[in-house]
Amino acid sequence: MSPLHSDRGNAARRPKLLDNFALLRTSKPDEVREALAWVYAEPILRLGRDTKALNAAMNECHFPNVRLSFGTYGGDVSLDFPPVDWFVQLVPLRGTATISSRGQTVALPAAAGATLSPDSGYRANYDSDYEALVLKFDAKALTNKLTALTGATLNEPLRMALQSDATPRARVLRQYVKSLATLLSEAVPPLPNWWVAQTEQLLMVMFLCGHRHNYSHLMEREAPDSAPWQVRRAEDYIEANWREAITLEELATVTGVSAFSLFRTFRKTRGYSPLDFASRLRAKQAGRS
Repeated sequence: MSPLHSDRGNAARRPKLLDNFALLRTSKPDEVREALAWVYAEPILRLGRDTKALNAAMNECHFPNVRLSFGTYGGDVSLDFPPVDWFVQLVPLRGTATISSRGQTVALPAAAGATLSPDSGYRANYDSDYEALVLKFDAKALTNKLTALTGATLNEPLRMALQSDATPRARVLRQYVKSLATLLSEAVPPLPNWWVAQTEQLLMVMFLCGHRHNYSHLMEREAPDSAPWQVRRAEDYIEANWREAITLEELATVTGVSAFSLFRTFRKTRGYSPLDFASRLRAKQAGRS
């Protein structure tokens, strides 16, 4: 039976975030390993000395390049994960945990967070009360987003700093992830394609801007202004494709300028961003129908 349909064991039945995207309810360690292998990577799972059985619940909402999960194990567990093709943001909700990666260990109380890079495996130790949201980004998609934002050529892999709660932007992202999970918990699929694409882009930009990484200096430098013709070309492209999901990569390709430069000039000359312009067009067209 696929982990997606597993509903065995004595997992707690109280409502949880993303319950409408249920993945697993079980008391069995083997089923937890199977589910994690299916959506992320197969871990080495160890139960704590006083943990005889689990009370695990996992939910996961899939977008094309981003996944948002809820997880709790209902027992003290240790998980060793290998390197994978995902960037990860851990957003603790309750309980405590520690995360170890690349020779560094950080504690994760409910007010903290951690980020993980694809080329780094990690060990996680969770207590029995631990609950968390987990945001995962496809590594290639996130790297492409960074290139579109900055217009720079990346000479080495993107790597995130492990501790993620050092900036106000990181804290804003964690609050947004919690709000998004609440919103999705009441959503009825399918979700509009343009909304999914716009939400993915927002999450990726917030993740890249909110956390320290080896290309943070590119995110912090002041972007040059775009030329007026580049702004007009972006507007023409959006007007011709407003029904579709418009990405930053597309706008960067069409205009020949980084998304940061385009957004800066849009704000300065129009008073809104290119994506705001697309949203206004959709609202205007919806009012006519």
